[in-house]
Amino acid sequence: MKNLVYAVVGSVLLSGCGGDSSESSVDGSGLISRINGTVDMISYTALQLSVNGHELDASDSDVSYNGQRFSFDFVTTGMQVEISNQNNTAQAIVLQPVVAGPVTALSADSTTVNGITFNFSASGVVIGDWVMLFALLHPDNTWSVTSLSKIDPLLNAEIEGVLSGVDQAGAGTALLGTVPVDYTNAIIEDGRTLANGMWVEIYGQFSDGRFIAFSIDIKDPQDFNGLEFEGVVTWVSDDKMLFEVAGHLLVGINANTVFDDGTVNSLQAGAVVELDLVQSGDSLVAAKVDFEDQVVAPDNLEFKVEGEASFSNGQVSINGIPFDVNAGTRFDDGLALNNLDGSWVELKGKNINNQFVLKEIELESRDNEISLEGPVESNTMWGYSASDNSLATFNGQWVDIECSHNGNDLTLCRLDLN
Repeated sequence: MKNLVYAVVGSVLLSGCGGDSSESSVDGSGLISRINGTVDMISYTALQLSVNGHELDASDSDVSYNGQRFSFDFVTTGMQVEISNQNNTAQAIVLQPVVAGPVTALSADSTTVNGITFNFSASGVVIGDWVMLFALLHPDNTWSVTSLSKIDPLLNAEIEGVLSGVDQAGAGTALLGTVPVDYTNAIIEDGRTLANGMWVEIYGQFSDGRFIAFSIDIKDPQDFNGLEFEGVVTWVSDDKMLFEVAGHLLVGINANTVFDDGTVNSLQAGAVVELDLVQSGDSLVAAKVDFEDQVVAPDNLEFKVEGEASFSNGQVSINGIPFDVNAGTRFDDGLALNNLDGSWVELKGKNINNQFVLKEIELESRDNEISLEGPVESNTMWGYSASDNSLATFNGQWVDIECSHNGNDLTLCRLDLN
């Protein structure tokens, strides 16, 4: 491996994080815990590193990526890793890059790897060089690069992210971001069928503007059970009972959730958090939320729509406005695809460049009050209009409001200040 390393240290890189979260691994019990986070300190002479506030002895640890071993001195600050920790001794260090593969384009302020462009200036590399790039996803769906290392070519390149455009006709094509993926001959984890909204790690080769997949791993909630995980909160529901971290993990809050260095009201898009995750049924719940930092998040990230649902061809509609239901959509209150049609529901999700990504569907009471969040144009919002012009006050704005309603007619619209 070539000793060319870049690290971007900014608000998303942590120091002295979550000191008390290491208690479970220092009680002498010998239990092995799993830590996923960013390396924030490393000593090559002492063979030690710090991740999520855990200072770990790495003298006997194996460093690996996709089955290939690396030396400890390849690890740098800014890399995301997953560590098996026993009594503050790292048993195994697994590298977790967002992409690994050839640099396919360079500019003064951007680096493209496997066709995915990052707003990051990399010096010392040229098009065709192989790199591992490590980054954290922000609420606006951009990546903040934390480390880039030049490497010798590997057997397989990697891209990671959420799938869209999955060909329902079985042609074996999809999109990951803007990169076309051909998975015709890929081995898919557990032989499953791919679907829009799945977060995947794809291994293969980037060639002629598309990624030829050899194997695909699908990230599910059970993969994170018992894991201490660091990431940026990328969406929060208005009642703060559900949030998304790292662009794909939907995590619930319950009465037993413990908050450190903040409260439930600190839970907002852009918060950098360390989470102790446990599985409850098919979902993840945060046993602990430790607030570490805050990055900038857009004001118009969350949307909310209430009304009578119509469901057809993988879309749920309210007032004729369709929203795609995909693998990343969570159903609450006993709702499912077969009982959506005609139900009075509330849809919650995130707005990414005016693309509305549906995160949660829950039952709502059908009464004369309605709660909405989103854009107001020409005295209308989500297919509702206000006969008393009370929406017109908010024309051109993204607002969270409450109104009285009768059918599609709204009156007495006002800001929801709760």
